Amino acid sequence: MSLTNKLRQFVPQQNRATPSPNPPADLDLVLQGQEVFTPFGACYVVQKNLPLQKKHGFWRIGNGLEVESHNLKVLGQEPPEDFKVEDALFLDTETTGLSGGTGTYAFLIGTGRFISTHFVVKQFLMRDYNEELAVLYLVDQELQKNDTVISFNGKTFDLPLLHTRFTISRLGFQGAQNHHHLDLLHMARKLWRKKLESCSLNSLEANILGINRTNDIPGFEIPGRYFQFLQTRQGELLQDILQHNVIDIVSMAILLYRITLTTKLSPEECDCPWEAEALAQMALSRGDHQQAISYLEAARQLCTETEQEISILHQNALIHKRQAQYDQASALWRRILMLNEDDLVAYEELAKFYEHKAKDLGAADQLTRRALAVAWQTKSPKIPALEHRLSRIERKLG
Repeated sequence: MSLTNKLRQFVPQQNRATPSPNPPADLDLVLQGQEVFTPFGACYVVQKNLPLQKKHGFWRIGNGLEVESHNLKVLGQEPPEDFKVEDALFLDTETTGLSGGTGTYAFLIGTGRFISTHFVVKQFLMRDYNEELAVLYLVDQELQKNDTVISFNGKTFDLPLLHTRFTISRLGFQGAQNHHHLDLLHMARKLWRKKLESCSLNSLEANILGINRTNDIPGFEIPGRYFQFLQTRQGELLQDILQHNVIDIVSMAILLYRITLTTKLSPEECDCPWEAEALAQMALSRGDHQQAISYLEAARQLCTETEQEISILHQNALIHKRQAQYDQASALWRRILMLNEDDLVAYEELAKFYEHKAKDLGAADQLTRRALAVAWQTKSPKIPALEHRLSRIERKLG
C-alpha cells in the first residue's frame, strides 16, 4: 500500500479536503506563489530562490555553506557524523497564537535549504483551516528529504507544535522521525547571553549579524493579521508575514555560520571579551583547563568593565585552585581585592589559602576578620561559617 493510501485511511472524514466556506483569495499577483494539490486537498506554496552572493547583514548567504560539524560539537550539539549543511532543512513557523497548545495552528510553515546555486525558501500557506492537512502533508515530504532540522527555539516551540498538529490530524510525522535537531537559540545563548540583554533572533540580527529589518511586522501582530485575512480574503495582509518568515529563515542560515565562525577563534584571535569568556567555559566543559585560562586571559585584556574583569578573575582563580596551583590563584584573588575591597569571596578564599596552604595564621586571621566585617555589613549567610573559621584560627594562634 502506498504512503498516500496509508495516510488516507487514518484521516477522519470531517478533516478531508472540503470546500472552503470562503473561496481562497487570488494570491498569485500578491505573493507570487501557486496553488498545489495533494491527496488531502490544496494549499498555497511560495518559493523564493535567493542567490548565494546576496548579502544578508555582514555576510553573503553563501557563507552559510562553510559550516563544519566539529564546530557545532564544541557547543554541545550532536549533528550526524557526516553532517553537511546542504543536507539540513531550516524550519520556522508562523502561528495563530504564541503560547502553543492544541488550539494553535501553524498557518505558515517556512523551510530553507541550500542547493549548489541558491538558497531556496519554500513556504506552505494554509489559506483556511480546511487546508491544514495539505500543508502538513507537503511539509512532511520536505522533512523526509533531510536528516537534520535546524530551527531557532524549535526545540521548545516549532517542533512540539508540529507534532501536536500531526497528532490531532492523525497524520504520522514521518519526516521528523530519527532526525537530528540543531536549535540555534541554545547555541547563541552559550556565546552571547552575557553580552546581550536578549538572545531573541531580532536582537542577534541587530547586534551580531548586522541585519537591520525595515518595515518588519512585529511577531505579536502576526496572528491578528492572519485572522484579518481569513475574514477579508485580502492577500495584501499576508505579504509582510511571508517576508518576515523569509528573513527569519535566511537569518538562521547566517547565524549558524556566525556561531561556527566564533567557535573556531583562538584566544589570540578573539576581539570580544564576552565571546572569549564564553569560549573559556566551553574549553572548561571539555576538560581543557589551560585553553580555558588562555581564553580568560584574552577576555581580561579585552574587557573595559570592572565588573566583568572581576568575574573573569574569579573564574580564572577557581580553575587554578582546582588544578592545585594555589600561588597563581592567590595572586588573582589579591588582584580582585585591588578592584573591589569588599569582595567577600576573595577574602574568604585568601583566608583559606593562608590557613591551609601558606600556613600563615596571622594573615589568615586578618583576612577572616575583614571577611566578617563585609559579611556583617551585607548580612551575608556566610557569617556563621566565617565566625567558626575565626575561632579555629584563634585557637591555633593561642
